[in-house]
Amino acid sequence: MDEAITTPPTFKRNFFERIYCVEFSPYEWSQHLICIALTKEIVVGTVRFQDEDDRVEGMEYNPIRTFYHDTRPHAIAWSPETSLSVVPKILTFCVVGADFKIRLYNSNLNDVNVYEILEEHKDYINAISYEPEGELLASVSDDHTCKLWAIKEDRKCVSTFYLTSPGTSVCWHGEESGKLLVAEKNGLIRMYNVRSQQAIMSLDSGAVPLTAADWGPNPLKVISMAGGELIIWDVSRPSRPLDERTLYLEGGLTAKFSHTNENLIASIGWPDNLLKVLSLRSKQVILCGKVKLFGGMTWHYKLPYICAGSDRELCFWRVNVN
Repeated sequence: MDEAITTPPTFKRNFFERIYCVEFSPYEWSQHLICIALTKEIVVGTVRFQDEDDRVEGMEYNPIRTFYHDTRPHAIAWSPETSLSVVPKILTFCVVGADFKIRLYNSNLNDVNVYEILEEHKDYINAISYEPEGELLASVSDDHTCKLWAIKEDRKCVSTFYLTSPGTSVCWHGEESGKLLVAEKNGLIRMYNVRSQQAIMSLDSGAVPLTAADWGPNPLKVISMAGGELIIWDVSRPSRPLDERTLYLEGGLTAKFSHTNENLIASIGWPDNLLKVLSLRSKQVILCGKVKLFGGMTWHYKLPYICAGSDRELCFWRVNVN
């Protein structure tokens, strides 16, 4: 594919101010939910596509509830507890702010709308992630730590891993409880066993700065974005990467696996804030889009849609997988 040719978004929604982060819920039972972080507001809504519901024309976005957030948001994570099909409804998620704090929101979309503050980090928090069971929340920060928070109990920090540089990404193993991936700006990626608090494996991207890493739906695959290089590992053979390619000449911002297709990776980088979707099967960039001001990127849980914040627009691209 000629990367100079960019594909316009399949769908767009305009907002009245800049979008800083966006996150689809990554769980089957709450997959229609989307969280959009604006300067001082967190908007939760539903998104439905014609692909799954014939009554929808193209795409339908409906805001449900807006929450106040008194500092610039940096990252969002959905709790696996969230479900609108139970009574009372449960809406719970975390937002990281520029004041080094994590706000844990809880709502029943009726009379309960509260947030609690988790604070122990001493510098910017770059990523957060809920354990699949919903017991723990992990956060990584420029303060060279990864912290684990007991979300269900007293919401206190229960352990700290000390890093050798700022933490840039954190994600849990999708299938094996208690395994955590932590990526650092200096190119190191470590997998920890949370119960023994030991590192069980490390990978070195050999390039800096490492801005993002992700664990695939096939947990043997790990990716990192370092400099402008996308590096792909098979952790059963970690000594050398499966593949590495330069996607961005001036550096990558983020990279994420599709939740349902282990062969699709989306990324955004410089110059031009280009969004690229790479197929590992064909080893080709199969979609190239463009965002104005980067405001986060997220895959739909099930459908082949990638969503990105682009200044005041929310853009959705449908990825055609042959």
